[in-house]
Amino acid sequence: MRPLFAPRRVLEATPQQVVLSGGGLGMYSPDPIDGDRGYRQSGGTFRRDVPPWTREKARDYAVTAYRMNPMCTAVVDTIVAFAVGDSGVSPMCTDPEVKAIVDEFWNDPKNRLGQIQEVSLRSQLLLGEKVYELMVGEGSGVVRFCPIEPAAIKGLSHISGNPLWPDKLLLPPNAKTDGEDEVLTIVRIDDESGLREGNGIFWAPWRALDTDTRGLPFIHSILDWLDNYDLVLSNLIDRTALARYAAFDVTLKGASADVDAYVRARGGTHLPPSGSIEVHNESVEWKPLSVVSGAQEDLSTNGAVLTQVAAGTGLSRVWLADPEDANRATSQSMAEPTRRRVGAVQRVWLEQQTELVRFAVDQAVKAKRLPATVKVTDPKTSEESEIPASLAVTVRGPEIAAEDSQYAAQVMLNLATGVEKFMQMEVLPKEAAELMMRKAWEDFMGTSYPTGLKITSQSNPDDVATDIQAAVDQLGLPAAESRLRLA
Repeated sequence: MRPLFAPRRVLEATPQQVVLSGGGLGMYSPDPIDGDRGYRQSGGTFRRDVPPWTREKARDYAVTAYRMNPMCTAVVDTIVAFAVGDSGVSPMCTDPEVKAIVDEFWNDPKNRLGQIQEVSLRSQLLLGEKVYELMVGEGSGVVRFCPIEPAAIKGLSHISGNPLWPDKLLLPPNAKTDGEDEVLTIVRIDDESGLREGNGIFWAPWRALDTDTRGLPFIHSILDWLDNYDLVLSNLIDRTALARYAAFDVTLKGASADVDAYVRARGGTHLPPSGSIEVHNESVEWKPLSVVSGAQEDLSTNGAVLTQVAAGTGLSRVWLADPEDANRATSQSMAEPTRRRVGAVQRVWLEQQTELVRFAVDQAVKAKRLPATVKVTDPKTSEESEIPASLAVTVRGPEIAAEDSQYAAQVMLNLATGVEKFMQMEVLPKEAAELMMRKAWEDFMGTSYPTGLKITSQSNPDDVATDIQAAVDQLGLPAAESRLRLA
């Protein structure tokens, strides 16, 4: 940002950028009456929300870039593939009655939640918001939903002005409202019943501040860089095409009349046809002209732009392009930060899907199709407890890192090696060693030790990884979560 009182060499943002990003609390915008700048309206809201024209323009550019810019398609589809692709997204239930309701909602032919995960997440990445109208059967409690374009939102209110408590959405009139604006009450938990109520969902996960009320596209910060990447590459293609047109510098010894006579004799200044022979005497010299396309400089420039694009989305550059520039070790060292960034996107999405499913469960409770609470058993302690029916379901996605089970297997093998050395030193008896391995497994995996499993320093890591993955599937938790328990 340009300093007001002291000169500085580096500019972080111009006043125009501050206005367009909403970063100045409206101070940089011109007054609509007299055009004064640098003032804030009295009684105005002290929030740094992005202006609506910036938000809508970002959405237009994001959708256009995904449909027309291959690099934008690669960025978005890579995140979607890691977050909900591969094995897909599915609900996990600990109670059979709740599972029946969840399966009914999840597999409803009008919902098809399992089949629309990719397009739903992609829409939220490109638009920055997700709006669902929820339709609940009065007697059955069956839930269906309809996606709504976020640009249709005319107004958003909050409970007690708290930006973390969205209240109602104002939408344009439709056939159901007889010409009146449609109002959706955003789903929230009723303090008395503990059940979710409402007829609309509004998700805006990618906000810069907790005081922001509206969301922006996930790729908002890289839209200009994607355009620059496309611009440099398009210019290179144009110059390459122009450079392919061959040209000759023909030198003729003689006066201008001799040159004109030579051109008339050739029939013009056209290029010789391919494969033909141009016959001339020693007084005529043909020299081909070549044009430098600047490909090397443009490729270097695009590499720097691509680094910015990858950094803004949390992806590794070698995953988007130029894989020959990195060896295996470099790619693996970049995997963990990428896994965490993509994993954060997945976590947000799975929490949203869990809330959607739990809303359906709460409606079944209201319709008396389910009890308000159910009993569950802790797989680690075998203790029974009673929880609200909606908490018996979570939505699980694919593992971001396929090596989680391999990592856990290596931990168990290293432990087995240490235990065996203690046994060889006669410091640890066999019975204590077996108990230690069993206890380590149960603390690590959160489930009972598999019958017949024997882990030694000579065990095959792949076989141990298979057993660990089977235990994880039985527990219904990601391997990464089980791995954290050991730490």
